[in-house]
Formats: sequence, structure tokens, C-alpha cells
Amino acid sequence: MKNYCKNFSSVVKTISKYRNFITFNDEQYPDALRNIFEPPAVLFYEGELSLINSQSILAVVGSRKADRYGVSIAKEYSRSLSETGITIVSGLAVGIDAQAHLGALEGSGSTVGILGTGIDIAYPATNRQLIRLVMERGCVLSEYLPGTPPLKHNFPRRNRIIAGLSRAVFVVQATLRSGSLITARLAIENGRDVFAIPGDISRRNSEGTNWLIKNGAKLVSECKDIVEEFPEILMREVSKERIESQVLEVLGDGSLTFEELLLRANLSSKELIVELTNLQLGGYVYEENGRWNRT
Repeated sequence: MKNYCKNFSSVVKTISKYRNFITFNDEQYPDALRNIFEPPAVLFYEGELSLINSQSILAVVGSRKADRYGVSIAKEYSRSLSETGITIVSGLAVGIDAQAHLGALEGSGSTVGILGTGIDIAYPATNRQLIRLVMERGCVLSEYLPGTPPLKHNFPRRNRIIAGLSRAVFVVQATLRSGSLITARLAIENGRDVFAIPGDISRRNSEGTNWLIKNGAKLVSECKDIVEEFPEILMREVSKERIESQVLEVLGDGSLTFEELLLRANLSSKELIVELTNLQLGGYVYEENGRWNRT
């Protein structure tokens, strides 16, 4: 805000031309950012603004000089997590960031990009098409006035927005001196979880992630390790399972014996036992006096 006040007249002129922005006092301003250290006073945006108020946002960050392993993990995990309904946020940089956005766009979910430049500056230029794609199918944010060039000190600052918007930060590859570890530190300072992929101890790109795991970050070896930290996603999957269960459909609101279920569900005795056991363990059905009921 101090920077805006120094050049108040030019700020007013710029904002009058570019109207896609929200301020700290607007209803659309994300609650997740309100209580972080130095919340942005203004957010300029392009795309679907409602995405930044999603309950299920995960930051995926990592090295700009990612190797094949890191690129594959970032893209595949982001795609799979997007399919579950998690919104992927990252910094639109080359390397891990770009692959995270691309993976999310391949999934059925959405993605949010945070720029370290003005909203009208495509940086890096090699990601121009990706930035445009995220604007069209997701949302791009910047706290900087339109026209702000890629100043070096702005990128570490934008990391607090990446961490602040997210429920957790997932670091795929990083050196010990990387912006990704800054994002992880900011996440911890603001009460967010940190996840990391373990890597080859002989590679510099693994030094940061291995260090995070050694110091308390959750080791991730499959998407389930992340999804289980998003209870609302698990509940959504439970609802889907309820709808898709043939036995639950047959039961309806009634009460049936095993033999009656066997006839109506068109399953073998072994298959029915397995499904009833799984449903019972999940708390979806219960047996009483030899009859099965939905909970």
C-alpha cells in the first residue's frame, strides 16, 4: 500500500483502465489470505475468480531446472489430484510450476497461477501460451499494478500468496536455496501443511525435498498421501461410492436377508460377501437379526 501511495495519481489512472481487481475489503477477497503476514491489499485477476475461495487448494511448487523425474511427478500428480476436485495453485514459472498447471488442466479440476509481474506481463515469455490458457480455464492473480516488469525481489514476495491461498504446499523438487523452500517456510509460518517427494540423495534437486522430510514434512509416495489430508474430498468420494454401490441401490430404504440380496444384486456369493464386508467397514450398512440395512 505504501508503494501505491507514493504514486497515487498513476495508480488511479492504471486502475481506471484495468477494472479486474479486488481489494482486501471486498467480499470476494479470499479468507485464506486475510490473516497471513502482509496480505496483498489488491489482487488483479484474469479468469474465474471464485476458484480462489475454493476449500480444497493445493500449492505444487519446485525447481525451475526440473529433471524428467520431477516433471513426470509434477504433471501426473497434479492431473490426478485435479481429478479428485483439488484446485492446483503454482507460480507459472518454467519447470515444476508449468508442469503442475498443465497437469491440472489435463484433469477435470482447475488451476490458479500467481504472477510476480503485472497481470498483463507474460513472464517468462516461454510460458505465454500457458499463462493465456490458465486465464481462460482457471484464474491468474497478481498483487502488482499492470505494467510491473519482472523485478527479482517480487518473486519471493509472491510466494506468500501461493502459500497463503493453499491448504498445503507440495514440494516436488528443490535445492536447499530455492524459492520453493521459501514457499514451504511461509506455509509453516501460516499454519499450512507441507508435503514433499523424496529424491536421489546424490542430486541437488533432491536436497531441498529430502531436507523438508527430515524436518517434518509429510513424505509423499502416492496421491492418496495428499488426498487423505483433504477430508472434504474424501467425503465427496464416499458419496460417489454410495451412489455407485449396486448393493446399496438394491437395499434402498428396505431391509433384506443375504439370500434376498443374492438374488436381486446379481452377484456371486463370494462377491456379495466382499462388498457387504467393505460397506460394513465403511459404515454404510449394518446387519440386524439376519437382515441387512443401510445406515
